[in-house]
Amino acid sequence: MITLVKNAKIVTQNDGREILEGDILIDGNEIVEVKPGINEKAERIIDAENRIAIPGLVNGHTHIPMGLLRGYGEDLPLQEWLEKKIWPTEPKLTREGIRKGSLLGMAESIRSGVTSFNEMYVYHVDETAKAAEQIGIRIEIPRAMFDLVPGRERDDELAACETFISGWKGKSPLIVPTVSCHAPYTCSEELMIKAKETAQREHLKFHIHISETRKEMLDIVKNKGKYPFEYMDSIGLLDENSIYAHAGWVTKREIALAGKKKAGIVHCPISNLKLATGGICPITEYDAAGANVALGTDGAASNNSLNMFETMKMAALLQKHHYWKADVIPTQKIFDFATINGAKALGINAGSIEKGKLADIVLLDKGANMVPEHDIIANLVYSAGPQNVTDVIIDGKLVMRGRKIQTIDEEKLLQDLSGFQIPKV
Repeated sequence: MITLVKNAKIVTQNDGREILEGDILIDGNEIVEVKPGINEKAERIIDAENRIAIPGLVNGHTHIPMGLLRGYGEDLPLQEWLEKKIWPTEPKLTREGIRKGSLLGMAESIRSGVTSFNEMYVYHVDETAKAAEQIGIRIEIPRAMFDLVPGRERDDELAACETFISGWKGKSPLIVPTVSCHAPYTCSEELMIKAKETAQREHLKFHIHISETRKEMLDIVKNKGKYPFEYMDSIGLLDENSIYAHAGWVTKREIALAGKKKAGIVHCPISNLKLATGGICPITEYDAAGANVALGTDGAASNNSLNMFETMKMAALLQKHHYWKADVIPTQKIFDFATINGAKALGINAGSIEKGKLADIVLLDKGANMVPEHDIIANLVYSAGPQNVTDVIIDGKLVMRGRKIQTIDEEKLLQDLSGFQIPKV
């Protein structure tokens, strides 16, 4: 189908970071022209008068089914939250629950202008992949692994990973399987090495939590004699195809190493603040060192929302606060992290509105919170929110039109989940 978006204020995110008044022509799932006054015949025309077109936001790290656990286990530190609330509950979630919880998180994400996200989950991940296919959102998804907890064996974990990859690789343009280990404190060295070898053999991304807490960092130093990123590098896990979530408790030497290896770093500011992990991820320094910095919400159990606009704003404010320096990071950089860098981390041809890119585009209205436009990027980072998102195009398909998701019965989904009860542990 040929789609023409007319009369938009276009935040292109191209190399020149141009902002244009004009039109966007989409053929199938690809952007074929971006300029004023396009007169091509189109099967679908979207009048974007008084609206802003941006590249779809990329959520670099989340656990999408955990919307089912929103508000559960509040006011607990990370390890207690995991060990007493989350880990005992998750195995009891049903396939149907995971499917509906995934759709819930995906609907919330679309309403937040997200067109792609990087998932990490263990249970019934086929249901999450099917949900993404159904609603029409782009997802990179593993069957995550860990073997240093009771009931989990290394060979079984690797076999489950391989089965998931073979079942989904190449099946859908929206679903890309990845390889994931939960964290160095829940995964043996042997498992992480084998997992990375699998990712390399299958040409897939590798995704792991790292340096989320001070205790985690100190335990790795004690047990391995190296700081976490140095340890990751020593076993062959640190490269441009590895994505590291959190990465807040690090040394200057580790930042330089991550930059040298062009690693993907995903900052999840709101989850880190809520779980009181302490260290503020030094994304300014990572970026200067050459690492690929992206942003993520983490799961809705530890963030309580999947709002990437909120994440952009908090990421920017934390850097200013942490360094006592209002100009420590340009606003444009923050928007880059949520678009271009996120797409690069996931290895997808998106993140900007220009010829040859995937048609992942979000339209926002210019509500009271977006006027005047002294600085449109500042408005997007500091003022915009899900309430401004009117239309979402993913892979050339109109997934949300006039604030109504087109691909699922969202009202019925919300009714089905409004009385959801946490399984007894």
